[in-house]
Amino acid sequence: MPYQLITDAKVLADFCQQARSAPYLAIDTEFVRTRTYYAKLGLVQVRAADQLALIDTVALTGSAIQPLWQLLGDSHTQLVIHAGGEDYEILSQQMGHIPTHVFDSQIAAAFAGSGEALGYAALVEQYTGMLVDKSQSRTDWMQRPLAQEQLDYAALDVDYLYEIYPQLLEQVSNKGVADLVLAETAEQIQKRAGNLPDQALYLFFGNAWQCNDQQLRVLRELLIWRQQRARQSDIPLSFVAKDHSLLEMARKPISSVQALKGITDLSPVTVRYNGDAIMAAIARGKASTDMLAPLQRLTDMNGYKAAYAAVKQRCDALAAELDISPVLVASRRQINDTLHWLWQIPADWQASLPKPDLLSGWRGAKLEADLLQLVQR
Repeated sequence: MPYQLITDAKVLADFCQQARSAPYLAIDTEFVRTRTYYAKLGLVQVRAADQLALIDTVALTGSAIQPLWQLLGDSHTQLVIHAGGEDYEILSQQMGHIPTHVFDSQIAAAFAGSGEALGYAALVEQYTGMLVDKSQSRTDWMQRPLAQEQLDYAALDVDYLYEIYPQLLEQVSNKGVADLVLAETAEQIQKRAGNLPDQALYLFFGNAWQCNDQQLRVLRELLIWRQQRARQSDIPLSFVAKDHSLLEMARKPISSVQALKGITDLSPVTVRYNGDAIMAAIARGKASTDMLAPLQRLTDMNGYKAAYAAVKQRCDALAAELDISPVLVASRRQINDTLHWLWQIPADWQASLPKPDLLSGWRGAKLEADLLQLVQR
C-alpha cells in the first residue's frame, strides 16, 4: 500500500495521533549493528489501518521523536512484531522502558502449528501466497538518502504483517493458546531488555569450568573489564577481546603487558591501548579472596543424563497436554540452562538473577514444582 517517509516532527505527531484510533499497529525496525555495542536505529516502520509510515529516526531525535515512543508505550496499543529479538532490545533502549501488549507473529505461528522460527518471507508466503524480496536486509540503514528500493523493502515488512495478524490471532485463539503467545512474547521482551550484572557474567561463560579457583576469579575480572570497555566505547564485545582470548589470559601465568602479545587473537591495538587495564583486571582477580563455587562441565556432572531425561519427559508431557510442539516448551538449551541453574548457580545469585525459562513465566507455573523435585541433588 502507499506509504509516507516521515522526517518532520509535526507530521510525525499528526500520524501518531491518528494511529491511536487503529485497532492494532504492525511494527518493525531497521538498524545497523556491525561495529557497535549498541544498535544504531535508522527507521521505524508502522502500519496503522490504512496508513503506513516509515519514520526516519536519523532525522527525528530528542523531543521530535517522543510522540512515537509515547504511542508504542501506550498499554492500550496492541503492537504486532515479527520475530522481535533485537527490535525489543532497541525499542527498550530508545523508549526507556519495555513496550507492553506485543504479539510476536513468529511465536504465534509456532504455537499455531504453522512452523517453528518462520522467517518473515516464509510467513508471508504461507499466509498470503506472496513472495517478499529480502535482498535489502543487509543494507546500511544509517545512510542518507535511502534508495527507493530500500524504502519499498522497509514498507513491506509491516504491510503484510498487518494483514496476517488477524489470521494468526484467530488460529491461536481457536487452539486455546493465545494467552501463551502473549506470555511467551512478554518473556522474550523481558529477556532482551534485561542484562546480567557484570559480576555474574562468569557464571554463564561457556568454558569457565576449565578454570581453577584463582583462574576463575581472574576470568570474572576480565569479563567485567571487557563488558565495561565495550559499553564505554560502544564497540562489540568481540572487538575488545574474544571469549577464547579471555579464557587463555585467565589460565596462563600472565605477568606483564609484553606477555599479552602471545595471547591468541588478542589484537595488538588492544594490547597497546588496554594492556595496563587488562593487567589490572588480572591483578584484581589474583588478589581476590572471594570464595567462588567451582564450575563443572554440565554434561560431566554426576546424574546429568538421568536428570536431563526426566526433565525432558515432563516437558514433553506438558507439550502433549497443550497440543503444541515439544520444542516450544523446552529446547535442549533450555533444559541445560535449568540444570546449570539448579546445580551450579550459588543461592545468593539465584535470589537476584532472573530464573531460567523452565522455572519462570508460563512454563514455571506449570513445571517448576515438578522439576525441582525431579532434579534434587
